Amino acid sequence: MALVPTAFRRDAAVLLAGLAAIAAATDLLRDIPHISTTTVALVLLLIVLGTGTFARLRIAVIASIVSTLAFNFFFLQPVGTFAIADPQNWVVLGVYLTVAVVASKFSAKAQDRARMHLAETLLASLSHDMRTPLTSVRTAVENLRRPLDDEAREAQAAAATAELERLTLLLEHMLDMAQIDAGAVRVERQWVAPADVVDAAVAHVRHALAGHPLVVEAAADREVQIDPRLTSAALSHMLENAARYSPAGGRILIAGHVGAEGLHVSVTDHGPGLDPSETERLFDRFYRGDAAKRTMHGTGMGLAIARGLLTAAGGSAWAENAPGAGARFSFTVPGPVRRAAVPQ
Repeated sequence: MALVPTAFRRDAAVLLAGLAAIAAATDLLRDIPHISTTTVALVLLLIVLGTGTFARLRIAVIASIVSTLAFNFFFLQPVGTFAIADPQNWVVLGVYLTVAVVASKFSAKAQDRARMHLAETLLASLSHDMRTPLTSVRTAVENLRRPLDDEAREAQAAAATAELERLTLLLEHMLDMAQIDAGAVRVERQWVAPADVVDAAVAHVRHALAGHPLVVEAAADREVQIDPRLTSAALSHMLENAARYSPAGGRILIAGHVGAEGLHVSVTDHGPGLDPSETERLFDRFYRGDAAKRTMHGTGMGLAIARGLLTAAGGSAWAENAPGAGARFSFTVPGPVRRAAVPQ
């Protein structure tokens, strides 16, 4: 139910931006002497197409109608009225409105197709990622129904628990993505030290980090006012990614400090590193590099969720290759800074 008002707010924001752009363009074009109606039509049509790119069809149609009225009132003779003196201008106006509406419709269809390609990709990935742990849990439960010694029973129980935690994380990913898409991520700022953010993130994905030595360099002498929940959740996705692409026993370095700009955290692994041609796309939703597709399954949601959460908190994230190591994922979250309170 919360998605409906959010969608309306998004549409309203895009419509207001489109109408403001039409008004600004109209005002600017009127100041240009002897401007041709062709130029005016192309500029206004560009704004309509931009509106259609970010909103649903009905919003683009509204922008098309408003731009047509502005085109008529301010640029077609007689200027300043909605009357049209030259019959040819009726043709111009009709063609403009038709092109604007049709172009908006094509833009909306393109958005729908893109969503359908993303949905198919997500469904295929999730179906595999959910089927595997479910199969493992079922097998472990069936084995537990048979006579087993204590060691074998403990092993089967541990396997079932690990797969259930994996399913839990997958569902959390889906919920996080839904919140980001709905614009429903709440920001609640608190004073927190880098060490607290790192500790919370490590605890959340401790099972994924098993077998990877952790080196933590996180300060506790200074605090920053940020949302610790969003920040630690974003960090947990980066840690999970580092563990996934690091070899067994590969060390993971977590560094966090507070600077003048706010919180800065980085995660460095000792995996194969990043393909420079793919660095810019790593935070795109559902994107997985060529090497990752060949070696392991995944949804490609983790880093996209991390960036979404950080963006909601006012931060930014990026990726690079670390000299002498593998990949390094970093982020900053701005906020007021102070010395850590001394415990009484």
